[in-house]
Amino acid sequence: MWNQKKIIKLPLFWKFAIISIFVIFIFGSINIYLLWSSVYTSFEKEIDKRCKVLAKIVSDKALTPMVYDNFVDLYNILDEIKQSDPSISYIFLLNNTNELIAQTYDIKLPEELLHANSLKLGEYNIKVINTSNFKYPVIRDIAYPVLNGEIGTVRLGIVEEHIQQEMMEATKNLVFMIIAFLVCGLAAAMFFSYIITSPIKKISQKAQIIDLNYIDSEDYNVSLRKMVFPYNIQVYDELDVLTEKFSEMLSRLKNSYIELKETQRALTQTERLASLGTLSSGVAHEINNPISGIKNCLNRISKNPENIEQNIKYVSLIKEATDRIENVVQHLLKFSRKQELLLEKTNLNLVIKSAISLTDHKLQSSKIKIILDLNETVFVKGSPNHLEQVFVNLLLNGSDAILERKEIDHAHMGEILITINQVQDKIYIHFKDNGSGIPDEIKNKIFDPFFTSKKVGKGTGLGLSVSFNLIKRHDGKIDFNSSKLTGTEFVIELPVFKS
Repeated sequence: MWNQKKIIKLPLFWKFAIISIFVIFIFGSINIYLLWSSVYTSFEKEIDKRCKVLAKIVSDKALTPMVYDNFVDLYNILDEIKQSDPSISYIFLLNNTNELIAQTYDIKLPEELLHANSLKLGEYNIKVINTSNFKYPVIRDIAYPVLNGEIGTVRLGIVEEHIQQEMMEATKNLVFMIIAFLVCGLAAAMFFSYIITSPIKKISQKAQIIDLNYIDSEDYNVSLRKMVFPYNIQVYDELDVLTEKFSEMLSRLKNSYIELKETQRALTQTERLASLGTLSSGVAHEINNPISGIKNCLNRISKNPENIEQNIKYVSLIKEATDRIENVVQHLLKFSRKQELLLEKTNLNLVIKSAISLTDHKLQSSKIKIILDLNETVFVKGSPNHLEQVFVNLLLNGSDAILERKEIDHAHMGEILITINQVQDKIYIHFKDNGSGIPDEIKNKIFDPFFTSKKVGKGTGLGLSVSFNLIKRHDGKIDFNSSKLTGTEFVIELPVFKS
């Protein structure tokens, strides 16, 4: 159960589309991550640069008031700068002993914030501070020296939430652009998938509906894509070549099939005429005997033309003889006539008896007994004339095989058993002879055209090949079993006629 293969039918278009979408999604996701990281890093650098600029402005402006202890001007400077930028949370000044000397009015600074950041070797220092009892939980704080730290330090805090909002806004714009790129990429992938798979889909659809039985009457041409650009420029690629060559192949296949059917018809007629030649001696006998009887009757009538009672008797015999000749000739003409294979309701018993009547003289002269086990009337969907040709061929082949065995065993009694049985909606016709059998080394060749194991002049090698093709055209099968001891049995399978 677990070893059973599960086949999922997925059109080529969707394979292209899924692969394209997958590739675009993977690379798009990687690009989003890389671009977001790059933008975030650049944005942080710009924020740090902005903090440094603001802190330097405060340092430069506060230098003189700090030297002269002008605290009123210091407070004014700090408030003025804070009001100029809404992202500034606080600004305060420490002297060179880290004591608070000035701050913005609207903020009450907690003690932990005063000493949360300090200068490093006289250089400025930026630090992200998490607070617990301040208005803003996260602050980006910069400690900037005033006169290289000899006078004091400027501490300036930027609200991290504000930074995050700006960051999110920039990220949204970036993501929107990337998503737009992805959508365009996916649309392009679907479009190119359609362009690539469209002609292949047409070829696939044509290949699925091709029926060799009707290829000579149907038009299976695949139309080429028409991609015409301005100035009458037409794009021609490998897919167009594939479509064109496929159409050419179908056209050649159609012509070849027509030629093949003509060849099959010619071979069928050739084999029919060859069988007729084999039956010619029997035909001559069937005609010669009635003619001799007619001549004898005419001689007697001419000798005694006044004997009315005698003449009436001989005229009746002449009519019977001419009717017999007429039946033989019509049967031969019907058998030899070239006919189209049209499947219709066919009585198998009548066809088999007709084939036996054609071969009757040859079989009787060879002392071969025909045993029939036909039982009730059986109908199949077939062509009576062509089925008769198959049956005649099998009877002649059986006769030849029995004669070959008689050359070795002169006392051998030849028999051909013909039986019919039905299994569900299939009819099986058995032709079993007790002849010489088919050698093992040629069993796989007997249905090949022009192959024969008979002596030169005794066979065309077309009989079984034509019979095989005729039964196949009846939607049937033909097979055999053979051995040197029991002879050969051919089994024909045909569909039963359904009204």
